[in-house]
Amino acid sequence: MQEQSARKMDRRTVYTRNTVKDALLELLEEQPFEKITVASLCRQAEITRATFYLHFQSLDEVLNEVLDEALMVAEAAASEMSAAERMEALRKVVALDDVDTLRKNERLLPPCQRVADDPKYRAVFQDPTLTDYVIKRIYMLERPQAAIYYEKQLHLDRETADKLFMMLICGLFYVNRSLKWNKDDNWYRMQLDINHFIFGGFEALRKG
Repeated sequence: MQEQSARKMDRRTVYTRNTVKDALLELLEEQPFEKITVASLCRQAEITRATFYLHFQSLDEVLNEVLDEALMVAEAAASEMSAAERMEALRKVVALDDVDTLRKNERLLPPCQRVADDPKYRAVFQDPTLTDYVIKRIYMLERPQAAIYYEKQLHLDRETADKLFMMLICGLFYVNRSLKWNKDDNWYRMQLDINHFIFGGFEALRKG
């Protein structure tokens, strides 16, 4: 009986936490994160403040979980390959300069170009008050593999590789946000142009 009760409690906990996170995403469609309060989130989720604090310590904790979920959606598609394997495969796709080919091989794009894969999370990436925070989270997620790839493939020292990666993360985020992460032909065309630019730069660095 106790085990059955625990399972029910676990399901209830998961349901409540998901309800709160969904409510935050709904509010972000209407207002920036800095305007959202625990009280307004509780009203949106139709729960009491006591229930909220039973599951989360703060609004920032809810935001962190939502953002981590969104980033994991993007990361999962690329996790079957190493950074070097993915970049080499992407280079070959980009060389074809064809929107439909890129669309079919979209999983090769690094997570920083696909962070809003699931429309459910796009409000987080469109909120200007969260830009610095979101970019930092993306940077920390991809840095371990990306910086090492830049260091080895481009013959750079670790600090330079790290700064180059940081520049690309910031630029990619702002370009894609300006396109509202809307994955139409224009979005894929822009990703091709961006990657032509990136791979061209890589080649120049390799040549010294």
